[in-house]
Amino acid sequence: MAIKAVFFLATILALTIGAHMLFYKAVIRVFAITGPALKTSLLIVLLLLALSFMASFFLLQWQENSLAVGFYKFSAIWVGLFLNLLPAVLASWIIIAAIRISGSYAPSRLIAAVCIVSAILYSVYGVWNAFHPRIKKFEVQFENLPHQWKNKPIIQLSDVHLGHFYGTEFLNHLVRKVNALNPEVIFITGDLFDGMAATISNFATGLDQLRATKGVFFVTGNHESYVGLNQALNVLKKTKIQILHNEIIELDGLQIIGISYPGIRGAHEIRGLEKLPPNSSNKRPRILLFHTPTNIRPKGGDGLDHHFATYWVPDTSFALNKEMGADLQLSGHSHAGQLFPFGFLTKLIYKGYDYGFHRLSRFAIYTTSGVGTWGPPMRTGNSPEIVVVELK
Repeated sequence: MAIKAVFFLATILALTIGAHMLFYKAVIRVFAITGPALKTSLLIVLLLLALSFMASFFLLQWQENSLAVGFYKFSAIWVGLFLNLLPAVLASWIIIAAIRISGSYAPSRLIAAVCIVSAILYSVYGVWNAFHPRIKKFEVQFENLPHQWKNKPIIQLSDVHLGHFYGTEFLNHLVRKVNALNPEVIFITGDLFDGMAATISNFATGLDQLRATKGVFFVTGNHESYVGLNQALNVLKKTKIQILHNEIIELDGLQIIGISYPGIRGAHEIRGLEKLPPNSSNKRPRILLFHTPTNIRPKGGDGLDHHFATYWVPDTSFALNKEMGADLQLSGHSHAGQLFPFGFLTKLIYKGYDYGFHRLSRFAIYTTSGVGTWGPPMRTGNSPEIVVVELK
């Protein structure tokens, strides 16, 4: 397992350095930089920037202080900006080459400057976008829906990533926005806290202000494990939020199954299920809360093997989920790619279940793009959202 982890980190680092070197070559070419001192300086700066995010990660794990947090924020923002600068410079390189091939004069520095400024503006928009979640509404049809639930709003929050970027001010704004929707119930489907934050106790007061007629319910995501599962749960125990850990409850005729990340081995691990009638005679609609848009039985064994499977070869058969009689699964995790063009990658990996509503006969799933971000505080591939589900 340790060898796999080292290999994974080495691969990511190699790709990052390679991308920065490609950026260096492109900048040198389009701006016609020939001075040895300037070229060397640019190379050193880009190499340091390539190493910065991984270095900040290990620095925060070692000690969290204002210097380490500031370095992490800088490096995370650079990653987001770089992901827009690299294609911009490469695009300018292609445009210049195409103009020259056509026999016309190409003002290379002007073209490159326009592309780079466009990338910077696009990044600025991405940062603004990341902190302004939209309200996303959709309806779901249920058989035998109890009358008291008809047309009642259910709120789903996922991947808020409270931590260094999404602080108490953002949380308070989010709480006001959610409470204004007068929800019947609020479901939080994991990654409420960010794994890069060591201190999260300051979020208890804001979280305790969430209001819903029938309560607020939470299942864990992978980042609760990163930040420390006990620490995350202890913060929530100071609030009115109810933690669902591999159990089924009934809310006024609606059954809710809450499965903790990374999942369960079988139905026997779901507390309360044995007290209910078999699926064939179950007349109550069931909503399943699970962090990832995957089957609730983990694939790939334990530890790093499971994480690798979840991220790269996820099980989207939803076999056990359907076996449990779930009518609707609410998930998050993927951020729908978060940054362009990673949405294409998540769509490929999760076979289209990385975002949106999908119905498979009686079973349906909605995967949200989430409220917050991980790493770069930037959204260029999609918009963050607060999900409002109306039961019909």
